[in-house]
Amino acid sequence: MKRQPKSYSDEFKRQVLEDYFRSGKTKAACCRQWGIPWTTLQKWVDACINEKKSVSLQPKLQNMDAKDQVIDDLRAENERLKQENEWHRLRVVAYERLLEIIKKEDGIDLLKKGGAKQ
Repeated sequence: MKRQPKSYSDEFKRQVLEDYFRSGKTKAACCRQWGIPWTTLQKWVDACINEKKSVSLQPKLQNMDAKDQVIDDLRAENERLKQENEWHRLRVVAYERLLEIIKKEDGIDLLKKGGAKQ
């Protein structure tokens, strides 16, 4: 009697493939976790890599594109804030230098003393 092959849903295949590719687990560890034969996972990986079958991570990749866009936006905002922070830092340095010059030339100390009463 010939054994009937078990069929898996595309969503299940996507979950297993995503777990395998993202986690860095071995195929054997992934197979144990999901309860599938090693050869089955190997076929899915080959099909996914070679794009010969309809097992696709395309819906997940579209979601990844949105996440990548958010990450790019955050990186751009981070860079803008770094530049703004640098400008403010240079402004503080300029004011400190100005106060030093005033103290040196006019003898006036405009900095508040640390021990002054409130």
